[in-house]
Amino acid sequence: MSDNIEKTADLVVTEGQTIELEITDMTDDGKGLGRLSGLAIFVAGAVPGDKVSARITRLKKRYAFAETITLLEASAARVQPPCPYYQDCGGCSMLELSYEEQLRIKRKNIITKLERIGALEEPTVREVVGAEDTIGADGGPADKADSAGSEDFESMLRYRNKAEFAVVMTSAGPLVGFNKRGSNKIVDCTDCLLQKRATMAAANAIRELLQDKLISVYDARHGKGFLRGFTIKVCEGTGEMMLIFTSTAKHLPNAEKIIYTISDAIDAVSTETEPYFLQSVVIEVNKAKDVRKPVTAYEVVAGTNTITDITDDGMKFEISAPAFYQVNTKQMSKLYAKVREYACLKGGETVFDLYCGIGTIGLSMAADAGMIIGIEAVKNAVIDANRNAVINGIVNARYYTGRAEQVMPRLLDKEDKLFIDYIEKNAPKIAILDPPRAGCDEALLRAVASCEVDKIVYVSCDPGTLARDIKLLGELGYEFVEATPVDMFVATMHVECVVLMEKREA
Repeated sequence: MSDNIEKTADLVVTEGQTIELEITDMTDDGKGLGRLSGLAIFVAGAVPGDKVSARITRLKKRYAFAETITLLEASAARVQPPCPYYQDCGGCSMLELSYEEQLRIKRKNIITKLERIGALEEPTVREVVGAEDTIGADGGPADKADSAGSEDFESMLRYRNKAEFAVVMTSAGPLVGFNKRGSNKIVDCTDCLLQKRATMAAANAIRELLQDKLISVYDARHGKGFLRGFTIKVCEGTGEMMLIFTSTAKHLPNAEKIIYTISDAIDAVSTETEPYFLQSVVIEVNKAKDVRKPVTAYEVVAGTNTITDITDDGMKFEISAPAFYQVNTKQMSKLYAKVREYACLKGGETVFDLYCGIGTIGLSMAADAGMIIGIEAVKNAVIDANRNAVINGIVNARYYTGRAEQVMPRLLDKEDKLFIDYIEKNAPKIAILDPPRAGCDEALLRAVASCEVDKIVYVSCDPGTLARDIKLLGELGYEFVEATPVDMFVATMHVECVVLMEKREA
């Protein structure tokens, strides 16, 4: 059969055909998933529990894509999304589901990945720690989730402390916002419910500056113009904000007028409970034709080169323009509490904080550890981590630049010049893994196993790569104990997950 006609059992499916389908699951990118005689069909605009009339838009041998034409029967978990941009914008995929259903789907997705990819049988996965939950005595969430659409749910929104805006100039004026669902086109957005009000005030001020031609938009075809996009970082604990312009130029034209305009817009929406102010303005210099290519330099235009946050636990963290920091500050405290619970430190352990970034996880554990050894490939992040250790008065933390799979074995090799002789002899070793979405390098996992760490606590933002890595760690002698998801990304399919693995007894 050709690509646009497929036969499944006794049913022939063709592109353009209209079908009726019950939606049973949701994909990682927020599409509804149903099955027709064994053919998996991914349906835009549908959620689990829906019965829809849908048109087949693309057909492959084992799966097809479709779009919803008519909602025949709505899922009991459906709610009215509170955002007017929801149907077009690609930032959220679960705003039309009750919060309880969002958490159920996320947990199910993790279990499915652990079983199918990780080859685990009935893995122990606790209930998701939701945005309204405290962690109970049993390690799971203490409270029941509320439904989307309620005031309680809306109080869980505006959680992001970082926003990346796309910018384009059209004949009708500038567009400032986020990518359209399934497209590179931009949805002009004046208020995103995931962002702080101060963040949106700054973004809207930039739109006006673009409209008034005080800032020019970069034209890739002619290599002219200033602005390619911008990022706003916010510190909930101090109110400090950083604005990062992405540009091919090192200097900001009309800098004084621009900075005052944006600062005034932020001040206009600041309140006693949300006292935000512009602390730093930085240019992220990127001269490559493709804006996704690596940045060549950071130039501070005004203010400081870092902003400082204070967490619910009283920790202080300085954050530079390129630094990674969890986007949901309140949930970050719950995430790190779960890491500490799984590590179960007694006081003499050596903790290897791998992919350590600016040191947030390791430093939050330092009071209970013998020594924290952080390893990170990005030099600027290691500088930040060392500075964060100092400002928090932590003396039992050391940070190294390099690839962890290369550095970690050398630190434990007495014949190597990097050997660390200041840790307690025969101290238990624990590895904390917090890799990017792509997961861990295989060489790193093999290095961790060869160093015979007693326990691994893996923090992941991607269930698929997490499951892949867990399978390899199982082959290398480590036993999966349990996992706890933490909802860091309300209203999206993304979820953070903390996994405990222990060395298998010989």
